[in-house]
Amino acid sequence: MISHADLDAVISRAAFRDWQSGLIYQGKRHKSQSEADQAAIQRDTARRQQELAEAIASGPHAVRRFLCDMASSPRATALLDDLPALPRPLTEAEMAQTTLHVDREVSVVLDDWGITPMLAGESSFWALCHARWIGDEMFPDGVARVFAGGEKTASDSEAMTRTFLRRVCGLPVERGNTSVITDCALSAAWWRFRLASEVSDTLVNEGEALTVAQAHRVLQGSVVWETFVLNMIRRLASLNAPRARAAVVLALHEHSLRNGGRSVPRELVTGCMQQVAQLGDRFSFALIDWTRLAETAAGALDSEVNHAVDC
Repeated sequence: MISHADLDAVISRAAFRDWQSGLIYQGKRHKSQSEADQAAIQRDTARRQQELAEAIASGPHAVRRFLCDMASSPRATALLDDLPALPRPLTEAEMAQTTLHVDREVSVVLDDWGITPMLAGESSFWALCHARWIGDEMFPDGVARVFAGGEKTASDSEAMTRTFLRRVCGLPVERGNTSVITDCALSAAWWRFRLASEVSDTLVNEGEALTVAQAHRVLQGSVVWETFVLNMIRRLASLNAPRARAAVVLALHEHSLRNGGRSVPRELVTGCMQQVAQLGDRFSFALIDWTRLAETAAGALDSEVNHAVDC
């Protein structure tokens, strides 16, 4: 396995962000520059996007070389053999919406290899993993369809590049540090299965019964997953307490059961998380009685539903 220091020695976070910035045109970033300078930047960006398009058209090994070139060092290519291999090829459909089975398979391989949350939070780590996996031809439906938008972006190099970067490693220069956890399917698979397992274990300790599969089903929908990640990382840091997350997931699971399995709207998820987080503003989640914690989460969903009906 590799350490975070090994990764940083190959390509630092700053260097990686510069690499991404060179592949997309960020108009706001360059608005203070002269028209001539902006035009030169656009030409250079277009050239790099063309290089990516040519690599995708040439096949998996060319894409592998393109991704390794981000570090401008032969060490990136040498590092690939130290990265985990995927357990099996994955189809376009599996990548578009990874299932519990896929998330478990990917997680087992990465955990056995020795992945850490610190590594898993780095876009550059996932870019190098994808360099290996694409080079190993683990995506039989083709890089263009699985990672670059296929025909939808074929005539728009900017859209194609942004789609490719989001799916391969996240796009933090545009979408923030949550992008690697929400936009990169195999990164999301690892984080989601990890959280589902943690929630299930936490609830067992509280005398509740929620399987990993049930917790995963709550988190699998893109709306719930993106809302969870956004709030935990950017807005409601107290929800990183395992008991707080477990209370929210349990409440969402029970709410879904009462409503015929329908997915929970984004605003209900956010409202529930906010109500639970407020408890953490006054007390340590380790000291709050579980019944109070669970009832707060469930009550937040019920009150939001009743408010919507009254309106």
